[in-house]
Amino acid sequence: MRLLKNMIEQYLKGLKVPKDELTAIERNKLLNEGKDVDRIMCCIDSGETLAPLIGCTLPEYYFSAEKMCELEEYIYNKFHSDGAGLSTTLRGMAEAMGSKIKYSDYNIAQLETPAISSLDEVDKLKLINVDEDGRLPIILKGLKMVKERLGDKVPVSGTVTGPFTVASMLVGTENLLKGMVKQPDKVLQMMDIITENNNRYIQRLLDMGVGVGFADPVSSTSLLRVKQYEKFSLPFFQKNVDFIKSQGGGCGLHICGTSRKLWELLIPTGIGTFGPDNVEDMAEAKEVLGPYMCIQGNVPPVEVMRLGTPYDVLRASRESIRKAYDSPKGFVLTSGCQTPMFTPEENMTALMDAARIFGHYPINQDLLRMED
Repeated sequence: MRLLKNMIEQYLKGLKVPKDELTAIERNKLLNEGKDVDRIMCCIDSGETLAPLIGCTLPEYYFSAEKMCELEEYIYNKFHSDGAGLSTTLRGMAEAMGSKIKYSDYNIAQLETPAISSLDEVDKLKLINVDEDGRLPIILKGLKMVKERLGDKVPVSGTVTGPFTVASMLVGTENLLKGMVKQPDKVLQMMDIITENNNRYIQRLLDMGVGVGFADPVSSTSLLRVKQYEKFSLPFFQKNVDFIKSQGGGCGLHICGTSRKLWELLIPTGIGTFGPDNVEDMAEAKEVLGPYMCIQGNVPPVEVMRLGTPYDVLRASRESIRKAYDSPKGFVLTSGCQTPMFTPEENMTALMDAARIFGHYPINQDLLRMED
């Protein structure tokens, strides 16, 4: 039987999609209260990669609070994503601490020259001034604009780079990985400085009343052994989480690549949301993490969102929903990582529509079990 294929083909020809009955703010509030809503939450993972949607290059986006806000407004108005916000980007904190970054019109910023050439220079690293260093003031200005313009409609958050990933952008990933073996004390010294700098930036997010998320790809077990994560990454991430929680806030985390061996370690951290990469299984995430935190994901960003068709997006989204929609602490449909540059707009529409079709409450089990 080809029931699912036929249904998706009907969607592509104009199948009526249930309309949203709530704003993202209303939906989020009711879900947090354990009350009924119209559909599952769904977010387009936005950021600098989507700058071409508003006709600007990445450097124009990186250095303009107005462009940052314009993009978030476009995404909300076009797709009605359930989240909005801005990120320091993976290299933003390192740049504020002295690393030199290379900017290209249609490629994400890259590390050009680390702030220090070796761990012997750790003493040169400084505590940042959030109002002056790097692009942090621009990002905070943009975030304030997003909060003012969209905050009554959609939850707004600021994404911070995990301390260990910042470290890789300060001294270079190869030097960092070698340093954990040859100069562990220097690495730990650097991690303390980064953690304090993160907290200085996080304080501004908390003062602004926005949510906090972390992106920490270099902490993936694709690069680290679990014991290394426990010594050089987790304690410093925990300090950031504890700082947030001490002020009544909450936070989430995304780790690119493999992370399954870290999941049990994340449970006691107190994070409220975890987003596994698409290489991980959402059913397993629901089983292990679901009783403790909301899980989100994990439609493949490249193979499906960027290179696939709306048909592919609907199929992959349905699979994520089927596996995780009933996760005990909640589920958010999104891509397994940031939406790639030049992802077709119809694919982003299909992601949101998948939440409206397959994630519409009460959940239609027949749709989720429909044969492919």
